Amino acid sequence: MLESLQLQDADITRIVAFSKFVVSYLLQQDGTNPGWRKANIEGPVYIVQRRTTPRYQLLVKNQLDMNDLLDTLHPEWELDCQKNYVFYKVQDSKKRIRGLWFHDDSERQKIEAILEKTLQEVRNNPPELQAEPEPVPAAVEPPQPVGQ
Repeated sequence: MLESLQLQDADITRIVAFSKFVVSYLLQQDGTNPGWRKANIEGPVYIVQRRTTPRYQLLVKNQLDMNDLLDTLHPEWELDCQKNYVFYKVQDSKKRIRGLWFHDDSERQKIEAILEKTLQEVRNNPPELQAEPEPVPAAVEPPQPVGQ
């Protein structure tokens, strides 16, 4: 499973959480008929850790076509969970609120708990503090004087 995700993103180092099937929804707030709309994205959901920033991402691998749902976990995320649903608002106010439907509520509860824990870690270590360390150049020997 990890290997197939690494084919898409070589910086993924581990799967933090996994559930075999969710259906993604987006909240339509404009227009005459506001409400939740299917995003035409359904399949397994992963919370992954990466070696570079962004450190954590939520990924729904779409079984319907090639358009996956990929969101970066961010300290400003707002999470709301109800029976069979995880709703979350990403930090970009231009993006719509997302909803994930789980057939099995125990799977939803597992993902919710891990998502809450991971978001707390992200809040305690904001992205600007998670930068990769700069490589230290190898020590350079001073040139030896000629003839000695």
